Amino acid sequence: LLFIFIIHTIMSLSLSAGGAPRASSTSLSATDRTRRPIVTGTSILGIKYSNGVMLASDTLCSYGSMAKYKNAERLISVNSKTLIGGGGEYSDFQSITQLLKRNALEDLCTADSLYEDEMDGNGEEDARQIWNYLRAVMYNRRNKMNPLWNDLVIAGFGSGGGGDGEAGGECFLGLVDKIGTTYEDDYIATGFGSYLALPI
Repeated sequence: LLFIFIIHTIMSLSLSAGGAPRASSTSLSATDRTRRPIVTGTSILGIKYSNGVMLASDTLCSYGSMAKYKNAERLISVNSKTLIGGGGEYSDFQSITQLLKRNALEDLCTADSLYEDEMDGNGEEDARQIWNYLRAVMYNRRNKMNPLWNDLVIAGFGSGGGGDGEAGGECFLGLVDKIGTTYEDDYIATGFGSYLALPI
């Protein structure tokens, strides 16, 4: 009888109602956040020169220390005025890219004209507007304790005339990091390239 009592007590401590084992305090819940990136790309280089802006990146995405994807696109054209390069978690970069393309499509659909050649570029956001938008997106996600693990380099042309850029506006080069910090410069590098390229 004592043996049955001990077995019953042990079983009631280890099983919850319904017979399922109780979750330990170290188990994962549905609201856990990403603590570190998994599939990453590293270096994006940006240079602003007299008549334009140039971005360069490698095409490698690593899974830990393994070279997993050797042909990943980490430079994306958002519209005719803006190019974005992303270092960090590749799936987060894809999410940001889809968000920007969705916004561009929405702007095109709500414009006065559905024909791009009639709009003269007025329906497109320039590089500075996209840079400011991404600052708000990254800062918002950081405040929710669920950051997008990316460093984004935004290059392109601003709106307005009088600039040296081909698109009729000033040349723009800026960076947004995973916590929403932004800055503009003539030379920008992310990842390991910031240690190698910027001093040169």
